[in-house]
Amino acid sequence: MAGAIEWHGGDFDAALALARSSGRALFLYWGAAWCPPCNRVKSEIFSRPEFAARMKTLLPFWLDGDAAGAQALAERLRLRSYPTLVLFTPGGREVTRLPCELDGELFIDALDAALDASRSAAESLQAALDGSRALSSEEWTLLSQYSWDTDEDMILAGRDLGATLHALAAASTDAKAAVRLRLHALVATAAAGIDAAFVRQVCADAASARANMDIFGNSGHLLVRAAGTQQAPLAQAMAAAAQQWAGDTWLSAPDRLTATRLQARMARLGYEAPAIAARVREAVAQALAEADGPYQRHTTVNTAASALNDAGLHAEAEALLKAELPASHSPYYFMLSLAASAKRRNDSAAVLDWYEQAWRGAVGPATRLQWGATYLLALADFAPQDQPRSEAAAEGILRDLQEAGGIHQRNRTQAQRMLARLPQLQGPQARALEAAVR
Repeated sequence: MAGAIEWHGGDFDAALALARSSGRALFLYWGAAWCPPCNRVKSEIFSRPEFAARMKTLLPFWLDGDAAGAQALAERLRLRSYPTLVLFTPGGREVTRLPCELDGELFIDALDAALDASRSAAESLQAALDGSRALSSEEWTLLSQYSWDTDEDMILAGRDLGATLHALAAASTDAKAAVRLRLHALVATAAAGIDAAFVRQVCADAASARANMDIFGNSGHLLVRAAGTQQAPLAQAMAAAAQQWAGDTWLSAPDRLTATRLQARMARLGYEAPAIAARVREAVAQALAEADGPYQRHTTVNTAASALNDAGLHAEAEALLKAELPASHSPYYFMLSLAASAKRRNDSAAVLDWYEQAWRGAVGPATRLQWGATYLLALADFAPQDQPRSEAAAEGILRDLQEAGGIHQRNRTQAQRMLARLPQLQGPQARALEAAVR
């Protein structure tokens, strides 16, 4: 667990009852030990004194995806992506879902806005779309800082994400919220093209760009790719903003490294940066040297490997990941990246070996099922004729399925993935696994 926070776990309904009886709002964290964004949240948000201070007046609940009954509870609460951060009222009504990608300072601001909200995100969304009343500035802030990526149709309720976000951006009477909502909308509908002039305008405004750094860090490459003839100028503008963040010592080392990675991505899309490889190497070395504790180390190594790959330094990325395995608390996660590196080299034997090692080393019932499904799909792709290997995998995954305690939420996703490919594999264990996941 993180810091001095008194996290609750186990029985969620008991925690809700305690929240109700004590009059405290409940803050739920849903995540997994191996998940880099989860580890970033732990190191960059949960470790902040300001966050711990807020939690003293709330009831913080930690739901690990591998805990007994966690996937069934996640299905009930509509939690899927790791991490998902949800705020509930003392009475158990969901207020909002908070974006995990924000840096620590901006996350505290978003949390405070949610705590001060007199309406839920769902209520504000409904009113904004049907025009039944004017929204306050606080409500627009709540909607602009909603975690649309982890909504799971909780407040969208069947509505199209892109159309909804465009409508909200057009209706917003809060200028800052309107910019953020429009950026979210452009990401959601990027396949249809974007307003490159608007995105460049945001990049050129230091305050506005900084407020939306998380959107650019995660999805800036999608926006630039959709810019058509304006791709190169937009890549230059976004890289210029990212260069400022990369040198901002108020940001954490992982977030500064993410900004450098964004520059490397922009260099592949029109940003003129002949020395980008050296810049990435230097940023990776600095971030790794500053990494403090296993949580920050995990997310930093993951970002570092991605940045090196984006800069074309594939061998260095692979070497970093291999060197990290002995000390990592979740080495099986990095083995998936090593399998991807082997796939890039067209080394199918190494792909299968890394996926198998990852599955055999994975910890936790839901995690093991996810890693097992990945290995099984690789066998179907690269060695469907290797019946002894696929039968051994199917037998082991059957045991993992029993340990998982049922097919719920993320476990169901893995079952569906396997079901689509199991017919390609031969043998009684493969047929038994196919029957079990149907």
